[in-house]
Amino acid sequence: MTDSLSIEKQLQSLIDGCRTVILATASPDGVPNASYAPFVDYDGSFFVLVSGLAKHTGNLLSTEWCHALFITDEKETVNVFARKRLSYNCEAFVVEIHGKMKNESDALRADTVLAMMEERFGPTIKMLRSLPDFRLIELKPSDGTLVLGFGQAIPVHGRKPVS
Repeated sequence: MTDSLSIEKQLQSLIDGCRTVILATASPDGVPNASYAPFVDYDGSFFVLVSGLAKHTGNLLSTEWCHALFITDEKETVNVFARKRLSYNCEAFVVEIHGKMKNESDALRADTVLAMMEERFGPTIKMLRSLPDFRLIELKPSDGTLVLGFGQAIPVHGRKPVS
């Protein structure tokens, strides 16, 4: 098929080509919810800034997991049945931005991620982060699948193909 380094480059290229991640979450009762959120990619995780009023936020906070999907735009695909995509199971963690930080390194990490978001998405981030219901959530990917086309589903863990 392709070598490991090439797969890692294609995986990263797919992530870099997306500005939003599609989220599949479930309530504690198992009621599914599909949504999306703008994200930044930092230190092996994906970070989303989401409203506490949104269903997906409540689901993330209560179950602490989701499934994340990155997928190429339909307009950039030759065959919609074989769109390039990457999906992961992710653990979800709240990163404190309102109130007291656990420690100085947590505060620095939150500030770094929020600065990245502001650079990527503009001044809306400054306003959103000031709202008390917004939460910064870290999505830490574990096992997943990178699909590069028909018959090209590659199991991955984090950013690496599984041998």
